[in-house]
Amino acid sequence: MNKRIYNPAQLPTRLSLIAMVIGSLWSPVYADGYGLSQANRATVKLDKWQCKRCAISSDNKGTIGAGIAYNDGSDIRFGNTSGTDEDGTVGHLEADILLKNESGYQTRIEADKLGYDNGSAQVSTGTPGQYEIILGYRGIANYDTSSALTPYMIDGDKMNLPDNWTTGATTGQMTELSGSAAPIALKTQRDRFNLGADYTGSFYKAALDYQHEDRTGKRTFSGNLLTNSVMLAQPIDDSTDNLGAKIYFNGANWLAGVDAMLSHYNNDHEAINWQSAFTPTFGAAYRGQSASPADNRAYRIAANAQLGSNGHQVLMHTGFSRFSQDETFLPATINGPSPALPASSLDGQIDLIEMTLKYSGRITRELSVRAAYDYKDRDNKTRVLNMPQVITDSYYAGTATNPEYDRTRQKATFAAKYRFSRNTYLDTGYRYDHNKYSDLDRETLHESGVYGRLNYRPSQAWSFGLKAEVKDRSGSEYRIVTTTSSMSNPLMRKSYLADREHQEYRLQADYNGSAALSASANLHASQDDYTDTNIGLTDVNTSGYDISAQYLIDDDLSLNAFFNQDWRDSKQAGSSNFGSANWYANSDERSTLVGAGMQYQNLMDNRLSLGLDYNYSDGQSDTELTQGLTSPFGDYFSTKHNINAFADYQFSENMAIRVDWIFEHYEDADWSNQGIALDAIPNVLTFGSLSHDYSAHYLGLTLSYHL
Repeated sequence: MNKRIYNPAQLPTRLSLIAMVIGSLWSPVYADGYGLSQANRATVKLDKWQCKRCAISSDNKGTIGAGIAYNDGSDIRFGNTSGTDEDGTVGHLEADILLKNESGYQTRIEADKLGYDNGSAQVSTGTPGQYEIILGYRGIANYDTSSALTPYMIDGDKMNLPDNWTTGATTGQMTELSGSAAPIALKTQRDRFNLGADYTGSFYKAALDYQHEDRTGKRTFSGNLLTNSVMLAQPIDDSTDNLGAKIYFNGANWLAGVDAMLSHYNNDHEAINWQSAFTPTFGAAYRGQSASPADNRAYRIAANAQLGSNGHQVLMHTGFSRFSQDETFLPATINGPSPALPASSLDGQIDLIEMTLKYSGRITRELSVRAAYDYKDRDNKTRVLNMPQVITDSYYAGTATNPEYDRTRQKATFAAKYRFSRNTYLDTGYRYDHNKYSDLDRETLHESGVYGRLNYRPSQAWSFGLKAEVKDRSGSEYRIVTTTSSMSNPLMRKSYLADREHQEYRLQADYNGSAALSASANLHASQDDYTDTNIGLTDVNTSGYDISAQYLIDDDLSLNAFFNQDWRDSKQAGSSNFGSANWYANSDERSTLVGAGMQYQNLMDNRLSLGLDYNYSDGQSDTELTQGLTSPFGDYFSTKHNINAFADYQFSENMAIRVDWIFEHYEDADWSNQGIALDAIPNVLTFGSLSHDYSAHYLGLTLSYHL
């Protein structure tokens, strides 16, 4: 059914801040006739006003730079490393400047790769300890692929095929497919603008913050009409506005305050509407439509308090939030007469109440205790309506009510820490988590567990830690939800609701023998046993270790390295006949991270600094499905080699030049689409193979001026 539902996601057009920065810093404005330069100082006895002991001076310092680089953007995924997907020459600005005057007023300008999709800039001005105003920008880009192939062309909310398109019962019968398919980039760009101010008084502090975020791009969407499906590049064009305010008061041994937030999400797209590439199976389903996330609003108000005295501290928090959405419903279907809707809009509302109480205190010199209680109640006040169900925008399948999904959660923690000596202490605790749900397969779910952590420092250089935790989860009787057109197997247990026994262990060792050498290592393992699951996830075992070290050879040369490996093995049981388990799946996942680096400075008469970092990562997943015979899935892995090197040369007192070089080799494979052609699946029009295999370079040159 095409209805618009509440979506609480907070989602961000890039704008140059340079003009604003320059204008705000070097263009002060005074009222005519009242500037300091116009004051009559002829009769002022300045020598009587001199301070004999204080020396107030202005201090302007920092660095400003401009860079140019060559970026290999043949595969846009490399942009996640270099900061831009532009192929060829790109430019950027860098800055870190602090401007002060005699009165203590100061302004700071910061910029990092400004001009790139992932660039940022910020200007903050004010008097430290009194007030501050901040204006900022940050770009956040995520690049997926530029090799997706599609015959569809975007026209607003509509996805249309070429005028000469010939439909087919299968993808193999689409004669214009190969000639019409063109590459399209799947990526998202967020541009976040922030304006904030804070003021500190004698016994209070107030702050105001406004943030606007625009988000553009394209993402993968699957459009279905009965048994046929097409992969579409759904356009993204939405924005989020957040306004926050807070005020806090403080006194002797106490702090209290209130903070509030308003949020509004606006989506420029109501729906995605696509032309079917397939010959209709029956009827006249030539187009499909699915609603996009609807405009929605939220506000929150909360109060906080902190009390402390004589080694005891109490923290209190309470808050109320409301989320609402009242956009007009779209028709239930665009194919044939649409079933009547029970209302013109959702009129959705969700209220959230939260309360937290924490205590910590020292009972004796050796013993300290902590306790906490947390309460959250999610109350969905949206009207429960009988909504018509239209399957894949094609046929009417009766009505169903919209579930409430209310939830009340209570968590309690009690912990104690006992110090046996200056070198040994034991920290133990108990945790309890109770949940009450509506419209889920279980009405209540509770989990309790205990943990302990023993720390031992035999010498100033060495320290060891051992942690263990055991948890057990169970709940009320399992009753499969029936208010859905697609019921679950009665034997199935969803992993987040199923009974579970959890064990976790961790061993840590740290060495800080001198200022030159530091190292750390840890081993960790966990086990999840879903004790009452016949259909679903039954076992998960994880293990791994981390090793890292840093060595300072001398004041100029330092080395660092790290090595990490993790394993995760999981087992799952399923049924193909809605009965007992008759197939089983085992998944073995492995990841490896390796890194090493060095930095060498003060070369060539303290003018040259060098740096080099190498990182290697490898992730693999092997899955086997057993149903009489064992069938392994295909390749599923990703491997990356990354080299990042720089040289920074100070060729004069104020001027420096920096060279950056990045090399990255990346390769991945996904058995579900590796090497696949657009028409490889008869009833699915795909994007083709989306695997990556590239070697890319970034070479940058930055000229900087030191104030």
